[in-house]
Amino acid sequence: MNPPPIQWLAVFAAAAKYSSFRKAADTLHVSPPAVSQQIKALEEYLGSKLFRRNGPRLTLTSAGEFYYQVAANIMSLHHSGFTEFDQRFNKRSLRLSTPLFIAQELLIPHYMAYKELQSKAELRITTGSEYIDFDTGQADAAIRFGHGGWPNLVSRLLCKVHISPVVSPLYQAKCMRQPQSDLASLVNNHILITTDENLQDWYSLFPDIHPKDVIVCDSYFSAIKSAEKGLGIVLGLFPAINNWVNEGRLTQLSNGYFDTQSAYWLVSPKQQEDNPLIASCFTWAKTLFDGLPALHNE
Repeated sequence: MNPPPIQWLAVFAAAAKYSSFRKAADTLHVSPPAVSQQIKALEEYLGSKLFRRNGPRLTLTSAGEFYYQVAANIMSLHHSGFTEFDQRFNKRSLRLSTPLFIAQELLIPHYMAYKELQSKAELRITTGSEYIDFDTGQADAAIRFGHGGWPNLVSRLLCKVHISPVVSPLYQAKCMRQPQSDLASLVNNHILITTDENLQDWYSLFPDIHPKDVIVCDSYFSAIKSAEKGLGIVLGLFPAINNWVNEGRLTQLSNGYFDTQSAYWLVSPKQQEDNPLIASCFTWAKTLFDGLPALHNE
């Protein structure tokens, strides 16, 4: 008996990864019925059920778990092999995934500076709030915010980050008139803006804080814009938002900073470590971060 058509494996691997035909369809840019039909065809070919259907949620059978490891290994080898082939023989484009805030504030306004480093290369910038999965082949490199040291990735430091709560002058004037003895008391019982619905970013700095209300945004860019509009207090990432403070769009509640050991990093798969386009991207991005202005009050 011959193995099943290899195109079925990509569909099966995506459905198993996301436990959803709909999410697999979105990833593969096909319709959910098309995914369902190919999974059914694969199950009939193998003579075994691969999924248990529990409403919209899928779980793998024991046969499905075994075959998922086969499919996942094949797809990972295919993606990494194609990426290496493309970089070595054809590639003159770099796909960079980055947070929306960094793309809008830093990268896109200075796009042509990358072209000066790689005049014949195309830089494709995509944005998102979740970490890109390099195994899917959707990006060659990414700018991430965090502590670094991600497994199987090369992490190049772009900029260390310090944190301090910021508000718009409008919110400060309307809602924060009473002086407080310390920063924790100052931000307590106010509207907090965050990208984390569990408020772990706030609780890590102020464990005993009790917010008046919480606004959860889908990106840091949205959170900063919400603060600028006077909706509440947000944790400012310095020096990334130095311009916003210098221009008076936001104001610091304290001259002090929290050092959380977080930073912006350029990350890429280890097999891409010697890619000259990624090296040029790091040089370009590092120059942009290094060129962020100092705060006027420092």
